Amino acid sequence: MKRGPLEFVVVEFAGRIPGRRIAPELHRLVDQEIVRIIDMVVVDRAADGAVTSHELREYQDDADFEAIDPAIQAVDGLISERDVQDLAEAITPGAQALVLLFEHRWLAGVRAVVAEAGGEIVLAERIPAPVADAVEAVVHPAPVGG
Repeated sequence: MKRGPLEFVVVEFAGRIPGRRIAPELHRLVDQEIVRIIDMVVVDRAADGAVTSHELREYQDDADFEAIDPAIQAVDGLISERDVQDLAEAITPGAQALVLLFEHRWLAGVRAVVAEAGGEIVLAERIPAPVADAVEAVVHPAPVGG
């Protein structure tokens, strides 16, 4: 089966990444074959804007990062230093972020069925949740006083 589309997700935290809190959900998504985590990098953006990145293996004795590590199914090294620098622009100075590159496994299955039926997925575009929420608020505003 061909690979599903890949997507970068940057998850920012004001302090340290709470690996033990987010690991169960990452494991659930992987175990249910919804996504496959291809690569993951920890990015620190200093208050002065300087960016450093680290692979999870650099945190071998850290329980927070050890909790996340088993969720990674294939560390292909696909997140380049250039990707990190580009993605770091979205990170608040002084914050730490987890950059994930994952495959949409569920869409790979849909893609195969569509291909067998003679079709082809020609566009898959992500709309960020805050944008969807803003549109929803305009289309379906909350009742006044409720």
